[in-house]
Amino acid sequence: MIEKIFNKKIIYYATTLFVALLVGFYGGIVDILHTPAVIHVTETLKYPLYFFTLLGVFKILGGLALLLPQKFTRIKEWAYAGFAFDFIFASFSHYSVNDSIDKIVLPLIILGILSISYYLKDRLI
Repeated sequence: MIEKIFNKKIIYYATTLFVALLVGFYGGIVDILHTPAVIHVTETLKYPLYFFTLLGVFKILGGLALLLPQKFTRIKEWAYAGFAFDFIFASFSHYSVNDSIDKIVLPLIILGILSISYYLKDRLI
């Protein structure tokens, strides 16, 4: 029994930290700084650069929200929803401009990781 709970906790924290740190903080900072990779994406997708500034701020806030204690249920739910929309729209945006398959599928893989975190967040007891 303890081993199952321990494994759930490890998987929950690994998936949550992955999304919060890599996508939320790192991705948010990259978006705000308008790195060459972000500029290339804006040109490919035909989005204005200022869109990524706001997206970066929301990614950082979402990453912070995912790391909040479980008692902040509503804020965490909004963060999960926001990241889910981000990944779905990112995948669809790349698909819409006939981008490479890896750019279409990668956000969906990260959505799967986010889904694991979401599923396990209330099942750690």
